[in-house]
Amino acid sequence: YEGCKDAEREGSAYEYCWRNFLSAQTLQKQFSFILKEACLVDAEASVINKLSHNQSLVRAVICSGLFPGIASVVHRETSMSFKTMDDGQVLLYANSVNARYQTIPYPWLVFGEKVKVNAVFIRDSTGVSDSILILFGGALSNGIQAGHLKMLDGYVDFFMDHNLADSYVKLKEELNKLIQKKLEDPSIDIHKEGKYLMLAVQELVSGDQCEGRFVFGRESRKPKASNDENKFTKDGTNPKSLLQTLLMRAGHSPPKYKTKHLKTNEFRALVEFKGMQFVGKPKRNKQLAERDAAIEALAWLTHTSDNNQHEDDKSPPDITDNMLKLLGKRRKSKQGHG
Repeated sequence: YEGCKDAEREGSAYEYCWRNFLSAQTLQKQFSFILKEACLVDAEASVINKLSHNQSLVRAVICSGLFPGIASVVHRETSMSFKTMDDGQVLLYANSVNARYQTIPYPWLVFGEKVKVNAVFIRDSTGVSDSILILFGGALSNGIQAGHLKMLDGYVDFFMDHNLADSYVKLKEELNKLIQKKLEDPSIDIHKEGKYLMLAVQELVSGDQCEGRFVFGRESRKPKASNDENKFTKDGTNPKSLLQTLLMRAGHSPPKYKTKHLKTNEFRALVEFKGMQFVGKPKRNKQLAERDAAIEALAWLTHTSDNNQHEDDKSPPDITDNMLKLLGKRRKSKQGHG
């Protein structure tokens, strides 16, 4: 936008837009003019742009505008892929800026447009963190497990300490109230009216290290063999899908399953990842056997350290040590930002 304004002063605005794949017609209708027309801003540009240096906050604003155009970034050991709720795996449009980078150091991409040729491509994409998506994305709902937040009917999941989850929900509620108040009465100065709220939001979105770590914060007490299946399936979760998501978001390859037909006419499955193997209980068909093997693996991944914690202890458990091992391996191999 600034480059177009400079070119306009030199009389070469249309040439500049053509060269940089921009719409001159769109840029001529200035964003600031639209905001002033809606009475949302009335101050000088230097005042209303005082937070424009905060890249995380700019990404948050873009997220709010482009949601629910959201794709998950699946980081593998040597590559990455992108998935949307409606299309499954998608690709970045060849002319997109993000298509130039081998690594996108964000767990999510918000995008403005999808194009279908021989595959589905996304355009105008921007990387965002968990915190940005939680606060500036869609409505949140609670899963059955404490600390589990869901968005888009469970397509997007976040797992964290239940106190932290409550803080995010309350902060989002207060932020929405403040924005609604501003829309109803544009004369309100939200930097005065919600000073500490705005500071908290800025601190959260700027401090998120973009590791997608809330996928790994699933709370769990030491699992009981009789309750594992209920724990991983009672909220409608598919254990195999959850296991694959956890591994791939940690930068590892998908799990592999091997199934054996027993003499009892039952099936027993084994799931393997990162050199580790987990065996499920005998089941009446292959699908249930693989499902049970995934539950065994999840029970290990979400097993927290004991720390003398008893069954009737109501205090929050530690974040799973085994999950952090996986996350730690990804951190060591993670490439620099693009």
